[in-house]
Amino acid sequence: MDLTSAGFAFDPDWYWRIVEGDGTFGATAARACLIPLGKLAHGRFMLDEIRTDADDRLVHFRIDGTAIVIEVGIWSPRASADRFVIELNRHLRAVDHAFALVVPRRFELRGVLLPRSILADHSRDPQVIAPTVRPGWRRFASGTSNPQA
Repeated sequence: MDLTSAGFAFDPDWYWRIVEGDGTFGATAARACLIPLGKLAHGRFMLDEIRTDADDRLVHFRIDGTAIVIEVGIWSPRASADRFVIELNRHLRAVDHAFALVVPRRFELRGVLLPRSILADHSRDPQVIAPTVRPGWRRFASGTSNPQA
């Protein structure tokens, strides 16, 4: 699966907030991931009732009717984004899907919904910035390949 054009493109300012660390990644950012993700999920599973708390730390939503709350925004933007995606994928496991943040080229950030079985094929792809468990995840793709891949 080619991730460079899959999924949805984020507004350019999200690239700066998450990848370049020029901002925060709180519940508002998580909501920005979940709303278009819900549209991508249409026909596969239901992702709805997305809302955030006023303090920008919790995002609430439902997957196929199951209420979910994820705490976000308590770490640096990069770590927060990665932890949010890891936690989201823990919940998406129930519907056999996964979510990934992808940087196909500098200044572009994409959200990709894919079958869970395919996620492992991209675990060392330098364009996939979250989720990750590899030590070089802090190098977030920015037009260069990850030397640890």
